[in-house]
Amino acid sequence: MFTLYGFALLSSVAAFATDAEATRVNYSNCLTDFTVEHLDLKSSSNVFKKAAPSACANERSAMLAAIKKDEKQFGSSEAEATEFATEEVDGVLQSFVDGYSGYLSSSTKPVKS
Repeated sequence: MFTLYGFALLSSVAAFATDAEATRVNYSNCLTDFTVEHLDLKSSSNVFKKAAPSACANERSAMLAAIKKDEKQFGSSEAEATEFATEEVDGVLQSFVDGYSGYLSSSTKPVKS
């Protein structure tokens, strides 16, 4: 009985993590497309940095919601879940902002996950 319950619990945890991971990949892929567009236009790093936070709003919101849901399922308060989810989403965006000038100077482009 305990084995069956443990398996069911692990399965549900894996499903939650899969949703959050899928939304992270979707957001990252959207930002990849956004970055490539700006690289093709040869946008300056400052232009990209200013435009990036408003890019992929739907994907960003989906990732934020999925992570918040997961965190609340694991017992986090609303405030803790929101803080953690925001940090995770901001980290994905920041990696693209930080990497943009390197792509621009090396004439390379990011690839989708």
